[in-house]
Amino acid sequence: MAKYSPELKVQIASDYLYGRESYNGLTNNYNIAASIIRTWVKAAELNGLENLKVKRTKRKYSVDFRMDVVSYYLKSDEGRNLVAAKFNISPSQVYSWTKKFQQDGPEALLPVRPAKVPKKTEKAVKAKHNKQKEILTDKQKYEAKLLEKDARIKKLELELIIAKKVAARYPRYPSTKDTDSL
Repeated sequence: MAKYSPELKVQIASDYLYGRESYNGLTNNYNIAASIIRTWVKAAELNGLENLKVKRTKRKYSVDFRMDVVSYYLKSDEGRNLVAAKFNISPSQVYSWTKKFQQDGPEALLPVRPAKVPKKTEKAVKAKHNKQKEILTDKQKYEAKLLEKDARIKKLELELIIAKKVAARYPRYPSTKDTDSL
């Protein structure tokens, strides 16, 4: 069961959107973290107030959609909540797909994942899963490769920035050349 009712989410988001209350006021009135309220408001702005209602049906997403979400998340500096609101999915779904992509590559985003299967059919399921891996188009494989490289570049850029800041904050000890002249 959801922690907050859909009616409450709609009420809070509409109070903010129609200028009846501020984030701080809503936080104090309902005792809900401002970050959660911001997520609801952003989702309502992007997809309407109806988006805040709980969806009871299980939705299936194409590989292209999953790749689009992961690509957008990795390339943008937006957080999971904003990306989720933009694509009308849950933030945990963004996290899950991104983690799978980073660990196992684009094949991990394929929709079919074998569940626990009796040992007799385990080989058949593995063969089917291996066949599913081959279904990725060349375009999807290329996009996945680009995403992996973009993510690697972003990670290396962050490491470089951190290294520069550490070096500026903690200068190294004088080298032997500097001490020889003393």
